[in-house]
Amino acid sequence: MNAVIIEDETAAVSTLKAILAQNSIIPIEIVAELESIEESVVYFHTAPQPDIIFMDIHLADGSAFKIFEQVEIEAPVVFTTAYDEYALQAFQVSSIDYLLKPVTLTSLERALSKLRLFSPEERLAHIRQTNDVIQGRHVIKSLLIMLTDKFYPLQVKDILYFYTANEKVTAYTSDGKQHPVDRTLDALGDQLDERHFFRANRQFIISRKAIKDIDLWFGSRLSVNLILPIPERIIISKTKTPVFKKWILMEE
Repeated sequence: MNAVIIEDETAAVSTLKAILAQNSIIPIEIVAELESIEESVVYFHTAPQPDIIFMDIHLADGSAFKIFEQVEIEAPVVFTTAYDEYALQAFQVSSIDYLLKPVTLTSLERALSKLRLFSPEERLAHIRQTNDVIQGRHVIKSLLIMLTDKFYPLQVKDILYFYTANEKVTAYTSDGKQHPVDRTLDALGDQLDERHFFRANRQFIISRKAIKDIDLWFGSRLSVNLILPIPERIIISKTKTPVFKKWILMEE
């Protein structure tokens, strides 16, 4: 059985390949290892579809769900991620299974056992439902902010950046107010309009309109300055720098 791995962490790829080689359910041959949304889209436009795809939800250039918005995926998918909150979302799009990192032989063989039981009709139904549900997702335009004794709607267009610290996420608006958000940055990164917001690093998601200027930083990285004070410096990694530059030039 031919498989494609979509994963941007070298260690995670190595671990998954080693476990795939150990599995006793189905012999697996890795035909491609892809690291980004962009690379995956190019691959699926030109290469034959594999028998199965192992797809990390979080890639350096955004949510892997965006791959489905640009190409037709014609293979069953097993999602992998380090974030347990995505289990429900993965099952809702009818994935074969959801593997929490680090992937174990037991969890992998469970997923492959499910795939082996698929009839051709069930396999096709799974593929169609996965594509339909992901492509039908809607970008959020407002958030419901909950406080101790009340709640209120906050328009996403008014938010300049999101910041996380101590497992709490806060939205900062141009009027200087801070708003506690009951979602993680990872969840927000998949739900926000990528034309307007960019996941800078593990601490920040920033709005295009909040950017004042950008400094060159050590190690081929970038330092982003916003038009309002920030809790800590926003550093774009060397890996993300090319993606960020493309985003900056993207038409809104």
